[in-house]
Amino acid sequence: MRHGLMLARCAALAALLVGSVACSSGATGSTGSTDLAANALGPPLANPVEVADWVHEKTGQCDEAQPRTMEEFHDFVGPLRAALYAPYVTEWATCQAGPYERLGLVVFRRDGLGDFQRAWQGALSSGEVLDDPDFGFGNGFALSGTLGLELLGLHQLRCTPVTPDDEVGHTVAAEAEGCVYTQAPGHHH
Repeated sequence: MRHGLMLARCAALAALLVGSVACSSGATGSTGSTDLAANALGPPLANPVEVADWVHEKTGQCDEAQPRTMEEFHDFVGPLRAALYAPYVTEWATCQAGPYERLGLVVFRRDGLGDFQRAWQGALSSGEVLDDPDFGFGNGFALSGTLGLELLGLHQLRCTPVTPDDEVGHTVAAEAEGCVYTQAPGHHH
């Protein structure tokens, strides 16, 4: 029964996202800093309230962002991920959206995106992590989930090599050499 409810919520979120996402040339904002690859990912969002408003505009969900502490962030993502993410996060909050009772709304230091990506590459090289970050990335922010988030136009940050067999769809160079932002085929916004 509970599994069925979760699937129904996922389907509802997907339907809302599909119905609400529109491609727009006005969605690619710039903060005047043209050297940030993240500028190609859509409007720059500078705090969790802006991120929550953006999610609400797209989905009709995420009504109220609950500010969270960095201690709560460590509990939310676990110690390994916290060690990699936290030094580059300015603030974060959660809200309820779709299948997520607590969707993380994470805002990164804009001047630290390249450093975050290089730190992730180092963790990959050392074997500390085995895969890419598991957030959906926008311009200076990320959402903690991945289910349905590609429908919002968010990207996966990929620091593992892209092979010819990978279906990565739309690709934008990231701030660190060797990392790219990818988006599932057919969801370029």
